[in-house]
Amino acid sequence: MRAKDVTGRVGEEIAAEYLSEQGHVILQRRWRTARGEIDLITRDGEQLVAVEVKTRRGTGYGHPFEAVDPRKLGRLHRLLLEYCAAERCLHAPRRVDVVAVLLSSAGAPHAHQHLVRGLEHLKDVR
Repeated sequence: MRAKDVTGRVGEEIAAEYLSEQGHVILQRRWRTARGEIDLITRDGEQLVAVEVKTRRGTGYGHPFEAVDPRKLGRLHRLLLEYCAAERCLHAPRRVDVVAVLLSSAGAPHAHQHLVRGLEHLKDVR
């Protein structure tokens, strides 16, 4: 697996742990269709939440939130609607969140709890 893929998986795990601590129930990880993938699908109270996780080991390429442009955001909203249709929950309130995870540039990925430099969570991104 490529280093960036390992970094992404570590970030998804960190985000899932954080969201669980915040009261989210993790329903799906890396839910995929022919049209794309949602990193995490959670339930936050009554809301279904598609969570895009962006993980970086630094900000040399910009802040992780900058990678979620309007096109990506539109795709996430469409994918969440597709998930709701497949799961027969179209009437459930839903939203898209983005979690940015900044990791230390040093250390082994398997010890990720010691690598987190920062985590930010944006709710209901439109």
